[in-house]
Amino acid sequence: RWHAAAQAVPIVQWLPRYDRSRVRGDVLAGAIVAALMVPQSLGYARIAGVPVQIGLYAVPLALLAYAALGSSPQLIVGPASTVAIVSGSLVADIASDNPEDVVAVTSALAIATGIVLIAIGLLRIGWIAEFLSKPIVTGFVFGLTLTIVIGELPTLLGIPKPPGDLIGVLFRTIEHLGDTDATTAIVGGSALAILIGGRRLSARVPWGLVTLVGAVIASRLLDLEAEGVATIGDVPGGLPPLGLPIIPRDDIGAVVVGGATLALVAMAEGLAATRLFATRGGYRVETSYELVGMGAANIGAGFTGGLAVTGSLSKTAAADNSGSSSQVTGLTAAGIMVLVLLAFTWFFEDLPQAVLSAIVVAAVWGLMDVAALKRFRKVRRADLVAATVGIAGVV
Repeated sequence: RWHAAAQAVPIVQWLPRYDRSRVRGDVLAGAIVAALMVPQSLGYARIAGVPVQIGLYAVPLALLAYAALGSSPQLIVGPASTVAIVSGSLVADIASDNPEDVVAVTSALAIATGIVLIAIGLLRIGWIAEFLSKPIVTGFVFGLTLTIVIGELPTLLGIPKPPGDLIGVLFRTIEHLGDTDATTAIVGGSALAILIGGRRLSARVPWGLVTLVGAVIASRLLDLEAEGVATIGDVPGGLPPLGLPIIPRDDIGAVVVGGATLALVAMAEGLAATRLFATRGGYRVETSYELVGMGAANIGAGFTGGLAVTGSLSKTAAADNSGSSSQVTGLTAAGIMVLVLLAFTWFFEDLPQAVLSAIVVAAVWGLMDVAALKRFRKVRRADLVAATVGIAGVV
């Protein structure tokens, strides 16, 4: 019975054997992961079309759930660009324009995603992720990324966002370039330059956090809001209320189908990160338990009013580079995120919206995989056609 419990709940197995000499490295790695998560979670919430605090809400319980049930000692779960993009597109099709409905459907999608992932894990059919068409997924994500980048351009330039579809927004933004607010454009452009250029200087520095903190300080010292630079405004503090989101009965079927879609995306991204670091670390992970762990993380995220999560390659790499050896890293990051929610959300109120847009654009820019399109063209033209159809369909 003990062996069965240890397999079903991995924390029961690894925590009693934890080497306390590693605690310093794990805690330090957890702090670094939290430093990455704060700006990314704000940005991914913006991508998903929900208030910024929803990104923060998703993290603590998701990390705790994965630490208890996930089989990888290294994987860090949290909001991710691809999952946030797909979640936002699904919510736009399901929810009404009511902000409360949008938030509720976003959380319901996270829970549905978790249930589907757990079912796939328990049924041991994780192999279905291998049948996702890479060219179509590449085109789909490319098209959604274009949508996000074009949608953020008005905010980066200080232009009121025009109504209409993607092409209309792009052309109307170009038409109104003369109305660009110079101060807002300088703030947004500077943030984007730091985020993109900083990665080339040093991948270990949490440039997102550096940019966020620097922007808030500059906003207060220079009173940028008085200069016409829009800021985020009030960010609710405190822990989110626990509970199931309430959605219209007519939306339940669409949420279930959307959860299955998100589960496939989260599974493909999460398992890729898990397997990569398992190979590097010389250990094995059990796919079924991994899916149960990721599913539990999503249910936790949705139960706290957050958006869907998955295994994060960038945050896991940051933890690994910082000396992480166990899920104590994830537990530490969860604790820090709780502290941020309880005591520091006020800090984000003066964050310029243009800087948040820059964080969003920097987060998704790499998802426009031009190299993959070139490879498809050289290797098999049919794949290029499939990817192009994916892009065109989204646009």
